[in-house]
Amino acid sequence: MLRILLAFLLLLPMWGQASERPTVGVVLSGGGAKGAAHIGVLRVLEQNRIPVDYIAGTSMGSYVAGLYALGYSADEIEAILLSMDFNTGFDDEIPREDLSYRDKQQRDDFPLGIQMGYREGELRFPKGALQGQTMRSLIRRSVGNIPEVGHFDDLPIPLRTVATDLADRSEVVLESGNLVLAMQASMTVPGALAPIEIDGHMLVDGGMANNLPVSVVKAMGADVVIAVDIGTPLKGKDDLKSVFDIVDQLTGYLTNLTRDQQVALMGDQDILLVPEIDGVGTSDFDLMPQMIPRGEAAARVKLEQLRALSLPEARYAGHLAQKQALRSFWENKGAGELVAIELDNDSWVSESRILTALGVKPGQPLAQDEIEDAIARVYALNEFERVDAYIQERAEGRVLVVDTDGKSWGPHLFELGLRFEDDFDNPTTSNLDIAFTMNNITSLNGQWRNELSLGTNRRLSSEFYLPLDANGRWYGRAQFEAQQERWERISPTEDFPFRSIERKRDNWMAGLGINLGLAAQLELGYQYESGEVNDEHALVLNKLGDYEFHGAMFSFGYDTLDGAMFPTQGHRLLVSLSHIDERSDLAFDGLPTNQQESLVYHLEWIGATNWDQHSFFIKSELETIDSDGISFVHFTSLGGFLNLSGFYRDSLLGSHKGLIAGVYTYDLSKEVLGITWPLYLGFSAEAGNVWLTRNDADWDDLIYAGSLFIGAETKLGPAAIAWGMADSGDSSLYLFLGKRF
Repeated sequence: MLRILLAFLLLLPMWGQASERPTVGVVLSGGGAKGAAHIGVLRVLEQNRIPVDYIAGTSMGSYVAGLYALGYSADEIEAILLSMDFNTGFDDEIPREDLSYRDKQQRDDFPLGIQMGYREGELRFPKGALQGQTMRSLIRRSVGNIPEVGHFDDLPIPLRTVATDLADRSEVVLESGNLVLAMQASMTVPGALAPIEIDGHMLVDGGMANNLPVSVVKAMGADVVIAVDIGTPLKGKDDLKSVFDIVDQLTGYLTNLTRDQQVALMGDQDILLVPEIDGVGTSDFDLMPQMIPRGEAAARVKLEQLRALSLPEARYAGHLAQKQALRSFWENKGAGELVAIELDNDSWVSESRILTALGVKPGQPLAQDEIEDAIARVYALNEFERVDAYIQERAEGRVLVVDTDGKSWGPHLFELGLRFEDDFDNPTTSNLDIAFTMNNITSLNGQWRNELSLGTNRRLSSEFYLPLDANGRWYGRAQFEAQQERWERISPTEDFPFRSIERKRDNWMAGLGINLGLAAQLELGYQYESGEVNDEHALVLNKLGDYEFHGAMFSFGYDTLDGAMFPTQGHRLLVSLSHIDERSDLAFDGLPTNQQESLVYHLEWIGATNWDQHSFFIKSELETIDSDGISFVHFTSLGGFLNLSGFYRDSLLGSHKGLIAGVYTYDLSKEVLGITWPLYLGFSAEAGNVWLTRNDADWDDLIYAGSLFIGAETKLGPAAIAWGMADSGDSSLYLFLGKRF
């Protein structure tokens, strides 16, 4: 009622004057990055005092139209558009540093971003390569803290966005409700982004049904239509050179067909503007600044016809005042204190855990950035397909509604990891890792996680992870692990004259732990292990001995690194202490079975910092056992990239280890190569060694090494090509992809 009164008071002095002019409707077509041209067109309209009474858009046109309908000027939309990184709208991956400690370690081991699950007896997959979480965040941050709109006619400029019903390819015109969803539905590229469900319709990019919605703005009541066409023309025969060109051409048939149909609806009084689009593709978001002046140029071509719609300065000032008053009205409705927080939770995650992650309480005002931060914290729980939040204005006040959708391909999820490593000298190392997690097996979202590694080193693990409270702070876990490991030693000793060693082991453990925020975890446990060690290069497999042990263990982990292999900021600390009561029989030494109690110490720290494109991190490891003899229980190794580069992987074997390395990287991506993903050029300096017994350990035995490399954090895991050398004369060329070293 307040809005109606406000608009009436503003319009009253101009009522007679407004009725004397034709109403103007603007149509903004889809075209991805080319849509920045719309800003240039709107700027020319403003410069020439041409009012916009109605506006409709498709795809990127709906993004610009939505902002303009809210009362933003062309200059303001340009500032918003160029401050947003639209490339991130096609990447829903949670930043590593935002994940929980447990999720960080699991992603490092299973980095392939496969989305596959098992539910109700069948394999399930998502409905798009991406779920649109980041794209929705981008739109929300652009729009600001605006509550749901009863009808888009109530905005400063009446608005319509156009989407396509995926079921029958029919046109769906969105005119009310959640403005962000209406804009996103119109922008959702089918296949790349999952459809948006609104009122029972599965909606995708409106370009498939109506890429230039002239009919829509005419139906709104526009007397004169100004249509901006940035669609891509069909390719000629000589341009159809690949399967991608063919697919693009098929898509173009649809958009061009609807474009021609809509242009045919335009009359003599209507104005069609066609900005120059050569050299700018749909996904060339870095080139959007080039499209804005092209839009201005296209409008100036028809400037004489456009000026026929101009208003005198006083009347145009009144038109702007009306828009700004309604804009202020909607902005004020979205501001102020919250009276309640409401969850619309369609997932297996407890409401208590969601609210804890949200970190928002009634009684506090929220800026849009604060809402985005809260949504990001919930999404970082890594349990959801999408997380959304919006303000609803109710009789009792402003309510923040948080909408969480569990992964539709879950709750039982698959993960994959791939590892490939070759030093062009020794046998290639490769592994395929598969994980299957059954979620929600207890009322507190317990997990049964199974991992299988096939290849050079084989491993089978089964773990029950059981949260003990609704927030998941305390947990218990029990795990069985069977593993077969191989080491290729380069320096057999008199006491241990074996070059190729294989160990088979079975380990059982149970523990209690506490999650200390997202970054840290502390655990106490008890384990039992049995195994045997063999000389793998003997003509007949030669058993070197067997062992078994049991004992308590303590571990503390802290991890805020932003990258698993090439971090640019953050820290990682791992401290563990194990008590082992060991029985071992070394078959080759002729001595009786050995029994002893020992303590195993492990310390690992990585710290990273960066400035501009430069990054530097230090990694250090110390591992030792307080027994003096050879222990089959505790083998540790060095060798490989950044682990005494120059030696091949795990070729230095013993029970005691020390390593420190400094690594410098320079990001070649945007400034040098103009790409959007980080590619690092770097070098390292390293020092360390491994000793078989404590008596062997000596600072004078340190090996000094270094490397030169090009590397990246990819969707398949870390990857690098590197050359390493050591002061011992050893050198290696490394090629690897997959898990971190």
